[in-house]
Amino acid sequence: MELKKMRNNYVVIVQASSISWSGGRDYCMVVIEDHPVVYWTVKRVFDTIPASEVIIAAPSFDRGGLEFLKHSFPKNEISVFYGHDASPLNRILDACSDMGDVDYIIRVDGIHFCFDPIAAMKMLAQAQEYKLDCVKMPDDFPVAFTSEIYRVGAMRTLDKLLTSDMHAIFRVHPKFYMFKERDLFHCQYIEDIPQYSDILLQECRNRTEPIFSIPRMEVQESKKIWTGDQLSFHYELALTYLEPAMKTLDIACGDGFGVRIFSQKLKEIHGADIDAEIIAEAERRTHAPNVSFHVEDVTSMSYGSAEFDAITSMETFEHVDPHAYLKEVSRVLKPGGVLIMSTPQNSMGHIPITSCHVHEYSLNEVVDLCSQYFDIKHIIGIKAGRIIVPDDPKGTNTMLVCINEKENIK
Repeated sequence: MELKKMRNNYVVIVQASSISWSGGRDYCMVVIEDHPVVYWTVKRVFDTIPASEVIIAAPSFDRGGLEFLKHSFPKNEISVFYGHDASPLNRILDACSDMGDVDYIIRVDGIHFCFDPIAAMKMLAQAQEYKLDCVKMPDDFPVAFTSEIYRVGAMRTLDKLLTSDMHAIFRVHPKFYMFKERDLFHCQYIEDIPQYSDILLQECRNRTEPIFSIPRMEVQESKKIWTGDQLSFHYELALTYLEPAMKTLDIACGDGFGVRIFSQKLKEIHGADIDAEIIAEAERRTHAPNVSFHVEDVTSMSYGSAEFDAITSMETFEHVDPHAYLKEVSRVLKPGGVLIMSTPQNSMGHIPITSCHVHEYSLNEVVDLCSQYFDIKHIIGIKAGRIIVPDDPKGTNTMLVCINEKENIK
């Protein structure tokens, strides 16, 4: 396909922030090889996409804090826009206010310094040839390599359609509204899905080791932004499947963030984590009388058999041996008890780019594994953030609601 530039340059929007949606430090600001991750993402743009113009789109609370990127690339065309803390859509629209409706942008997340520029250019050509509003990778594609293409006019139309508070989550990830409403927007997935060698996957994984040296997401409850906070969403979803009288264990509880959410609704809640220091932190932060914390390894717990009515386990499965995990959870869960778990969904997760993950599972892989130990009642595909499309389990994250009705496998 022939690329037809609507402007003199290819416009690449790099979204960056010092604070994640959960209120902790955003990974794009972690320093690797003497520079923040977002620096390497911008460098990849300039090194691989010819005649590109980069616009850094950052929230207003970072005002002035990302100017170093302009100084880092003095020979390149780069600018920084600040605004709209809870709405990347509006941030991008304001940053692109001088562009025409027919113009296209390439959007890249600041942490994705391994994004695939060849795929980005192919998607841009695809969008221009078929006059599309949005082109993206498959929903379960490894996120580290992803980018999206948007037609600026389509984003302006979308802004006018998202009028209610319930639409706010799509201002964080506008592509999913466009793909959901195919009668309003012309969208396609990339025509030729890229495949990557194990060597490339391992190289990218090695580079992420400094980013994930602490293998858990930082949470600061006072700074989190609801519209994109997936961690809270996991626990809010879980609560819809739990009864107040259930004795519940949250395994790999970290600093007790989820336990504190549960403590407002459940009569008895236990939090457990393998890290003694983080359990001490959880005890310092949590004052509810119906909560207790323990140092436990999920693959070999000290609890008695059939001790809990329900177990929740968010973003744990990818860190451990799956069979040891499932067998032990089944042991300490009562017959008929509920397991609610979440894990990244990745169609190429045998070598995950996130270095602290042992394996990331495709939808079929995680369902096949859990079905050996539990009856799966609900499969929920979280597209990103808080976005779920009914009856579509593909996404960047899998959440399963399981019942302990099978005999423990020896």
